[in-house]
Amino acid sequence: MTSRIKHIGIMSQMPNRLFKFYECLFDFRTDVRTPAEERERAKQIGYKILSSGRVAGAFARTVIASDGNIGVAFNQRRPGYPGGLDHFGMTVDDIGGVLDRIKEKYPSVGCVKRPPGRPFVDYSSHDPEGNIFDIAEPGKKQMVGVFSEAEAKRPRRIKHFTIRAMNPEALAQFYVNVFGFKEEEKALEDPNFYLTDGTVTMVLAPYKISDYLGTEHKRPGFDHVGFEVEDLQAFKDDVELLAKHDPEYLAPKPANVESEYQVIMDLLSGCRYGKHQMCDPEGNLLDIAVV
Repeated sequence: MTSRIKHIGIMSQMPNRLFKFYECLFDFRTDVRTPAEERERAKQIGYKILSSGRVAGAFARTVIASDGNIGVAFNQRRPGYPGGLDHFGMTVDDIGGVLDRIKEKYPSVGCVKRPPGRPFVDYSSHDPEGNIFDIAEPGKKQMVGVFSEAEAKRPRRIKHFTIRAMNPEALAQFYVNVFGFKEEEKALEDPNFYLTDGTVTMVLAPYKISDYLGTEHKRPGFDHVGFEVEDLQAFKDDVELLAKHDPEYLAPKPANVESEYQVIMDLLSGCRYGKHQMCDPEGNLLDIAVV
């Protein structure tokens, strides 16, 4: 079986503004639609006022972009939903086989068919600890926009993401059993598990509430996204320039309390890949490595 990690979803207060940060720093690109295509898309997902043609577009709407391999959906945060890193998505070569394996091996895990108008997902499901993921099978699902483009290896790109789990070993076995991900080698004393699709690595790290001693507690789940960049100093210079250009919307979110912020940064620095730790304008954690 072949499974590929192909998208990440972020719940954002201001999707367009957040996308601009990633566009400037990581060369994220979004598909460009004509006004007619935009109205048709709005009609498909039920945004009647946008499909009427009376307005050109909405500022607060989902923006779907790509780093050349991973599609990132900057979703408008809905009432009742937490903000931040929300879910990820995969393409598979046999979606029926995936659903059968989940039903057979993990009967407590549910799957739901998604509504029409989603350009990158057939079903949504979750792992045994409740982390949400989407599944699509290219060929059966018509992939559109950035999800239909040929892969392009850009100098700055997503290389890993981390989920903090109550039982990372059991969770790793779930993704191996159901999706066929391969385990990367690690040191014997390393408590994390590293699963790869050949391009992107999913890191499953143990969650302990005691790790957050001295700051606000944080739940298990999606922790951070890791990028590779071509030159770390050049990247830092770009961050500084961007923050000076638009400190209100494009600068990394500042610390509320410096000592508490440092607890989070110290924990993030424990990732074996990163050389630089930071956050985006809405506080989502980023781990930066050098190619």
